[in-house]
Amino acid sequence: MNKRLAASSLAALSLMCGSVVVSCNSDDDNNDYDIDTGYTPETMYSSTAITSFNLKADSKVLAHLDSVFFTIDLEGQKIFNADSMPPGTDVRKLVPVIGTGGSSKIMLSYTDIGGQTKEEEYNSTSPDTISFSSPVKVTVTSLNESYTRTYTITVNVHTQKPDSLCWGDMAYSKLPAIAGVTDAVTVEKGGKVHCYSTDGTVWQRASTADPSASIDSWTRENVAFGFVPRLGTMTVTDGDYYVLADDGALWRSSDGLAWGDTGCRWAWIYGAYKDRVVGVAPDGAGYVHATYPVPAGYAAAAVPADFPVGGTTRMFTFASEWSAAPQGVIAGGHVANGNLTSAVWGYDGQSWNKFANMPLDAALDDMVVFPYYTFKTNTVNWTVTKQSTLFAMGGRKADGTLSRLVYVSRDLGVNWHKADSLMQLPEQMETFAGARALVIPSLMHARSASCGDWEEVTLRRLPAWCMMLDGTFSGRAIAPVTEWECPYIYVYGGQDASGHIRDIVLRGVINRFTYKPLQ
Repeated sequence: MNKRLAASSLAALSLMCGSVVVSCNSDDDNNDYDIDTGYTPETMYSSTAITSFNLKADSKVLAHLDSVFFTIDLEGQKIFNADSMPPGTDVRKLVPVIGTGGSSKIMLSYTDIGGQTKEEEYNSTSPDTISFSSPVKVTVTSLNESYTRTYTITVNVHTQKPDSLCWGDMAYSKLPAIAGVTDAVTVEKGGKVHCYSTDGTVWQRASTADPSASIDSWTRENVAFGFVPRLGTMTVTDGDYYVLADDGALWRSSDGLAWGDTGCRWAWIYGAYKDRVVGVAPDGAGYVHATYPVPAGYAAAAVPADFPVGGTTRMFTFASEWSAAPQGVIAGGHVANGNLTSAVWGYDGQSWNKFANMPLDAALDDMVVFPYYTFKTNTVNWTVTKQSTLFAMGGRKADGTLSRLVYVSRDLGVNWHKADSLMQLPEQMETFAGARALVIPSLMHARSASCGDWEEVTLRRLPAWCMMLDGTFSGRAIAPVTEWECPYIYVYGGQDASGHIRDIVLRGVINRFTYKPLQ
């Protein structure tokens, strides 16, 4: 309600009061009258509520600017857009559109482009442009001019690319491996991360429930394999650990420390499917599909000529509404004649099917694949949706060089494409093959400045992925957010271009996950 209408309403109240026989000057009578007519202190105060807020359309600033959604927190007296606008959005000359419950006056206080504090009355019929480069104070006066309420309006704009896989400061740490490591692999089981490593004579397992902790805090145990394991083939199922020996023997362990020979001889382990391990075994005519434990009635089928027999990504399994059984996916690797392939194969627990191809330059040995997320922004109202996404990176080309490319699939491996430039490996990061990637939720702290054992290395044009955005506002919750879960990507070890073990861990995250949530 504008001021003119408010004044006429108050004038009408005065005339009504004069026509009543009982005097309106009596406090008791006045309270009764207010209750009868609905003009109570409570209703008057409610007229200070901001009931709607948006920005006027301006395509020169941002497409569909008027559709950006703003949260109105009446209790906290804050108004903000939880999904920040794209980086570079100019918010210095925006037109606010404010709706109230029948106020008499709305005053705006803001800092203009020149840094001067300005205060002016809001005109609903022809509002002026104001700067939202810093928070704006809005004071709403009630209909009877007896109450006021002041809000803080913040227009949030990303200061960095929010949806990029950014490897930034604190991205490197030493692999928790034995000194003089010559082979290593890292797996996750039972809520712990286990790093197996050897110097060629002794095998060790280092374990922790917190992969971000100092490597000195990892629990270390010697492992008496009793054979020479190919650590890069180690796989963990729902129940047990499995690994191939250098002679192809498949060994099993229930605790990862004491091992027994299964009696099987395999060429490669693709990964785990429920409580079974799935791989490929040589026979006199070539190769056959293999699984262990062997289900009743299982008959080993011959591997087709275009099926990979080694060097594939580790199997990723997922549940699907279109299938009663989980689906397993592998990609890349080499076929029996040694040629590399970019094919993607699926496994349903009984049979294999080739259902897709990655780009031709993804014909690689020993890529790493992991499930993660990307974000899709609706440019009509600038809201953001999280999407499950498969990432694939690293790997060795036919000429022995390593790939720097990162690929993504947003439909569980059916279609793949090169990730955008901000998701590619930065120039300062060494390439790798045969690494293991684990996605582990860890607590992100709003004011945590400790980097622990993680080495600070500033990478290319992006700010540090671990950096917090200051000045964000909490929403309706009373207690502010001080910590939240952030899904870190840990890439352990792998080999360099010379085939040597990389004694480091990489850590990264999609930038958006590092932002303190707005409650």
